[in-house]
Amino acid sequence: MLHEKGIEFLDHSPGNTLIKKVEEGKYDFFLVDLNRMNFHSEMDFECRMKNLSHLTPRMDMVAQMSAEYAKLYTIEKEEKIFEQMWFYTNDFQKKFHRKISLKKKLRFWK
Repeated sequence: MLHEKGIEFLDHSPGNTLIKKVEEGKYDFFLVDLNRMNFHSEMDFECRMKNLSHLTPRMDMVAQMSAEYAKLYTIEKEEKIFEQMWFYTNDFQKKFHRKISLKKKLRFWK
């Protein structure tokens, strides 16, 4: 619903996206730390997939998220949604770990 309304939540992370099971097969979602958002008249497919790339590094969870996303976003097929979501997740993870590695190296020289 956020993407459909053009809302890009910039702080997507496991700690800022809370999920509460209300009954079997039904969940409520809550976002925390709402101070960083972009508002668009509409969001294209690439922007949507990049926006979800920080949520988890686990392929099984990305597969589940892409399957659920495909039920609501019928413009693209589930396979393409998974492919793009996984691509941007891997890209984010590589940059994240490269940054951590660099910080460790720089601290070593202090």
